[in-house]
Amino acid sequence: MIERFKQRSTEVKIGISLIVVSILLSLIGKKNLWEIIQSNSQVILKILFLSMIAVGISTIVHFIVPEDFFKKYLRQNKLIYLFTATLLGILTPGPVYAIYPIVVLLKKEGINNAILVSYITGQTIVGPARIPFEVGLFGLNFFIYRVILSLAMGVAAGFLYSAISKVFPDEK
Repeated sequence: MIERFKQRSTEVKIGISLIVVSILLSLIGKKNLWEIIQSNSQVILKILFLSMIAVGISTIVHFIVPEDFFKKYLRQNKLIYLFTATLLGILTPGPVYAIYPIVVLLKKEGINNAILVSYITGQTIVGPARIPFEVGLFGLNFFIYRVILSLAMGVAAGFLYSAISKVFPDEK
């Protein structure tokens, strides 16, 4: 059994380890797991409901954005394109690891690295799957402020990448 565990990927090992630690903590803790679930049942149900909405939004966004949209509008390294890349990153559904094949394809199509940095930053900081959670748990104003700040951060990340890559040239 230990050999099978050693053959697993690092992510699986970390996941299994976290589950084991959680079980151990629930066994030695002062409250049992059932009490914790009961005392947080409203939050758990709200999160499950918001998860269903998040999956729906992610699916809709995935089908609305055309595949060639990125290549068509993100060729040059201009401020508007950094903004657009950040916004597209925010609208891109899925976990971070799922966007890297998209980023590699965009790089092969000649998209500038600063644009890619803005895109990744936007997707990492915000994402359509987070909308129902943040609006549902923290309110609409909180989410709007976060999107505005995230847009600024994505553009800043792309701009800083351009500046730094002039001092320390990057591979093309």
